[in-house]
Amino acid sequence: MRIGLVGEAPNDTQSVKNLMMKKYNYDFVFMLDRINGSKLDSQKTKRFLRIEYEIKNPDIVIFIRDLDSLFSNKTQLGKRKSYFTNSNSVVDKKGVFLLHIYEIEALILCDVETFNTIYNSQLDLVDDPMMVEEPKEYLKSKTKLYNESHNADIFEKLSFEKALNCNYFERFVTLFDNRVDALN
Repeated sequence: MRIGLVGEAPNDTQSVKNLMMKKYNYDFVFMLDRINGSKLDSQKTKRFLRIEYEIKNPDIVIFIRDLDSLFSNKTQLGKRKSYFTNSNSVVDKKGVFLLHIYEIEALILCDVETFNTIYNSQLDLVDDPMMVEEPKEYLKSKTKLYNESHNADIFEKLSFEKALNCNYFERFVTLFDNRVDALN
């Protein structure tokens, strides 16, 4: 099975690939890897997405975005849902949305033991990573060694099972599994 990954930054797509490969033995391919951040919202980008979709021919496309807000921000949530609906129509509705609440770094907070081992730090367990505003800055405040460019390597070491303790990731995995089951 071929899984396309579309994200805001190459670090994000590589990180998600590294985490997903712990459970899924699929061919993960990067799409729109030169288009970052809010540029994903443009009409021109949707044309590029369609071309890459036709060339790479994925069975499923994972759209990865940061909400850059808490889940309670309905305005921002509406913008991201609109992005997904529009982009999903370009890939023949083969998309599954992975919306990070607040940012992708929330998943690191699900497995602080691994983070502490990597950085020799003393982060405390976080009850609900989805409630941490600006988790990237939170991690940086705990150790000066951390940089988001390290995420792909960190995600290679994170526990997939612990990441499921983050509600939004657990919901995403359920949707992804349902999509995979529908194809089999």
